[in-house]
Amino acid sequence: MAHANLMRLAQELEWLGSELEHYGQKHAHEGFPEEGPNWDAFLEKQRGVLITAQKIEHELQNAIRFNPQALLGVEYPLEAAFEALSDLMGAVEEIKQSAVFAVQTLPGKVRTFTQMVETYLRAAGAVAG
Repeated sequence: MAHANLMRLAQELEWLGSELEHYGQKHAHEGFPEEGPNWDAFLEKQRGVLITAQKIEHELQNAIRFNPQALLGVEYPLEAAFEALSDLMGAVEEIKQSAVFAVQTLPGKVRTFTQMVETYLRAAGAVAG
């Protein structure tokens, strides 16, 4: 169940990140006003990205803290699992920074993150190849 939730959150983050970049472009075309419907939508999407990123961090931390066997799988080496999780956590942090400071970079980062999650879950045996 945690694996399905992690994948769902990664896909949600990908969607929200792409939407945030879209509204960032609209906001830029308007000259960056700090009011109006596009500004409000931009802030809403930004909050969505940050909240979803926090949920992913929480999911990864809880999986390790409370049930490493389920997270790692039977045949997934511990060192490789921690390295993969570290990479995922680093990618989430980059996404959070981009959501605040560089929304134009989000679509590529969130797509890459979803692929990282898929690769990790496949290696852990949680997703069929």
